[in-house]
Amino acid sequence: MIKINLTPSAKKGRVPKRKAPRAARPGIKLPAIQTTLIYIIGIVVVVVIAGALYFIQVNQIGSLNRNITQLDAKLEELKVYKATVDSLERRERELAGLIAPIKELNKNRFFIAHVLDEIAGRIPEFTWLSSLNITQANMNLQGITASNLLVAEFMNRLEESPYVYSVDLTVLEKKTVENEEMMQFTLTANVGVTTPIKGLQ
Repeated sequence: MIKINLTPSAKKGRVPKRKAPRAARPGIKLPAIQTTLIYIIGIVVVVVIAGALYFIQVNQIGSLNRNITQLDAKLEELKVYKATVDSLERRERELAGLIAPIKELNKNRFFIAHVLDEIAGRIPEFTWLSSLNITQANMNLQGITASNLLVAEFMNRLEESPYVYSVDLTVLEKKTVENEEMMQFTLTANVGVTTPIKGLQ
């Protein structure tokens, strides 16, 4: 006869029971009204910040436009002054153009006066000038004298002048004046100032 023992053996260890998995904790959920309020507040804050930035930019643009308007007004005022200055400068240039020839004439006048004074002071005795032509650079004179030696002396005296140089005798011939035999001569020379002379303007 066969016996079967269906009871668990005391020698065998007990099989540990598996623990059931724990359920995940549910997350915190805000009510729908609170979420909506947060969204609305966020939108309001963004709108306020954007509005503030907009008004700041509008004020800056307005200030810049006012500055531009003021600068334009000042520029228009300065244009009037500039036109006056330009007119005065043109007038000054015109006057300078008119004065320059006068200065040159005065300069030539004083220069020729010095040359005439030099000639008059260097004419020898018994020598007379019949014509004299002086320009800014040349001189031509004619005269009558009693002797050839007086002509040479006159030429030497002219060469000593700081205003006359390169004196040349071009004509020398006899001529009777009031039953007296005289010598008629023609001299040419260069005139100018090679070095500054005190008193010459």
